[in-house]
Amino acid sequence: MKITILGIIFAFASLNIFASEFDEGKNLHDESCVNCHISQHNEDFYTKDNRIVKDIFGLKSQVSRCVGFFNTGWFPEEEASVVKYLNTEFYKFTDIK
Repeated sequence: MKITILGIIFAFASLNIFASEFDEGKNLHDESCVNCHISQHNEDFYTKDNRIVKDIFGLKSQVSRCVGFFNTGWFPEEEASVVKYLNTEFYKFTDIK
C-alpha cells in the first residue's frame, strides 16, 4: 500500500513540475517572442505550411538562435521550457529526446 501512495504522490508531483515548466515557457514566450512571431498580420507563424522548423531538434536550434541573437539572458532550463511550450502548444513533435 505504501508503494501505491508514493507512486501517486510522485505522479502528481511530476504533473505539477510539467505544468509549472509549461507556464514558465509560456510566460517567457509571451514576454520575449510574441513581438516578432505573432502579430495581426502573422497569427499562424508557428503553424504555417512552409515553416522552417521540421522537428524537435530544429525547434531547439531555432529557440537557441533567437536567445543568442536577442540576448534574452535565459538560462538553459528557461530555454528548454520555451521549447516545451512551443512544442506542446504548436508543433506537437513526437520524437522528443
